[in-house]
Amino acid sequence: MENKVLEKNLDRIAQYDKELCNKILMADFEKSNIAIVQTQKGEYNLVYKNVLLHNDSGAIQEAKNIVEKIENKDNKNTVRIVYGLGLGYLADEMSSINSKIIVYEPNLDILSFVLNVAEIDALFKENVVVCSDEKKLREHIFKNSNPDTKISLSFLKSYKLLFCDDIMNVAKIAQKAQGEHFASQNTLIKSSPKAIFNTFRNLKNILNNPNIQDLKDLYKNKGMAALCLSAGPSLRENIEIIKNNQDKFVIFAVNPTVKLLQQFGVKPDFIVDIEAGDTSRQFDSIDTKDYYFILEGFCSFIVSSFKTRKTFNYLSDSNFINPWVRDCFKLNDELKTLGTVSYSAFMSAVMMGFDEIILCGQDLAYKDGKCYAKGSQFEDLECVFDKKENRYKIIAPNFERYASSFKTVRNSEQTAIKIAKDNLELLNKNIYTIKSQTGEYIPTQTGYALFIDWFSDTSVELKKKNPNLRLVNSSFGGAQIDGFENKKLQDIVDNLKIVEKPQLDNYMPSIDKDYVAKKVVIMKEKLGIFKALLVEFIELTSKLLKEFEIKKIFTSNLEKLLKKHEEILLKMISCKKDNDLKLVILVFLHGFAEIMKKDYQKDYKTAKEALEKMLEQGLFTQKYINLYIKDLANCEAFILK
Repeated sequence: MENKVLEKNLDRIAQYDKELCNKILMADFEKSNIAIVQTQKGEYNLVYKNVLLHNDSGAIQEAKNIVEKIENKDNKNTVRIVYGLGLGYLADEMSSINSKIIVYEPNLDILSFVLNVAEIDALFKENVVVCSDEKKLREHIFKNSNPDTKISLSFLKSYKLLFCDDIMNVAKIAQKAQGEHFASQNTLIKSSPKAIFNTFRNLKNILNNPNIQDLKDLYKNKGMAALCLSAGPSLRENIEIIKNNQDKFVIFAVNPTVKLLQQFGVKPDFIVDIEAGDTSRQFDSIDTKDYYFILEGFCSFIVSSFKTRKTFNYLSDSNFINPWVRDCFKLNDELKTLGTVSYSAFMSAVMMGFDEIILCGQDLAYKDGKCYAKGSQFEDLECVFDKKENRYKIIAPNFERYASSFKTVRNSEQTAIKIAKDNLELLNKNIYTIKSQTGEYIPTQTGYALFIDWFSDTSVELKKKNPNLRLVNSSFGGAQIDGFENKKLQDIVDNLKIVEKPQLDNYMPSIDKDYVAKKVVIMKEKLGIFKALLVEFIELTSKLLKEFEIKKIFTSNLEKLLKKHEEILLKMISCKKDNDLKLVILVFLHGFAEIMKKDYQKDYKTAKEALEKMLEQGLFTQKYINLYIKDLANCEAFILK
């Protein structure tokens, strides 16, 4: 028999989640342990596992009471999560608030039953979506929020009784989504221009290097283990074991660890670096000519210029200008970076086909107050519990020494101090608690919590492809990373034998020079077109500001100039339709978009402030575009030579 109620509900949900519709269709709601009863007021109610989901004295009033207690209902920049659909009373009340509403019902039995028997008004409103799994919940939160978004979580007393642990988990998911936004904004605004600049500056080196893909399956079925070393506290705890057994692994070391490793006589087989910032100080006193390097295309151009035994490109598929560079090499795989060098080191080992991959120093948490391994770059940081503020805090007891770790040939002492202060502030904004390998809850960063998810999710996918792959985490006492076996390093090395490591010096790049030359010329020409618009935009912005200084009011001439100004900006924005060009200019256009969020033409003061910011953003953009064009021209000459 056709169910019109279910059909209507699924038609709405299918607009944003067809997969959920299929799950609901597959569920047999008639066999679920759910019944409909009535409240004392004659309203419909649900019974699940002998628990009334809504208040028996008044289901609608219960929902009203919950919504009335919500603070800042006028704040549109809020994502409001309703945990549990029930019969929709709470979702209906919540949907009247002008903000994004996510109805999260992880219990498929309840969701399927309700959608088969009831039409819930809230589910048909544009500001409301329903989801049933954590992944979709994370996607909805991230999609509908920004670093300043507030997130609220509401639920019925019955759901707290039935699903208390899961409600706490949803609160953590929301916090992680905010952490991801902070990380994304930090990357987009602070790192992108420099990273793209590095990429174009590095392009000659990149074209001279072989790619990590050239080492695919090099160690497959060789019975060899890869040891991926990160800068967590457990690295220092295991350093003697690593030193005495380094001939039993192929060692992948991330850049902050190299000084500590050198101090103890450990020579990694690969050094991995993906930082856009200048990390050259981490290699002071290191003879890089003795090492194989694995570098992201956008890493520091100083590090990219190091003389090494051999450098291999790690060109991930979704960072900055990398898709364009990957096209130059005609790469079509799905190599990821995900913002953490430890992940790049791990994926390099995966690419090379190791049957066993061991993590060490991958604590991803502040264990016993330690943030980083003794001897690594940020060893001075500590995580302490502030009893007055009732929260964990990151401190640098010796701030002067901590700040000096940011000092480079290009950073003055004053700049290093500012960077150190900003870094501490960012760390303290994003403290989070996670489960350790011992089952205790310990502090970490929301960014690290995301990394835990990424490692766990990746392990599942990798084991599907290769059931014989052994993944081990020897970062004892750190974060629990599901999918990895927890084992002390000493217990692992006892069962390993000394291995013979192949020489990689003779690997050479494989590129179509004519194809790359054409790509470079076309990109240079496209940037030239954008630059011409930008110059016109800067000149007109300067003219408008001078006019405002003289007139101090809107005139018909000013309005004409403002209209022309907007037309040029729209032409600049339209440049992002080009797939190659948008990768380079998107970060700059993002800056203009932030300024234009307000109606900057409504009054003199607002217009003047907006134009001043636009001029600053325009000059900033022009500086980098000029550098990009210059480096592309140098690369063109290099290829032709």
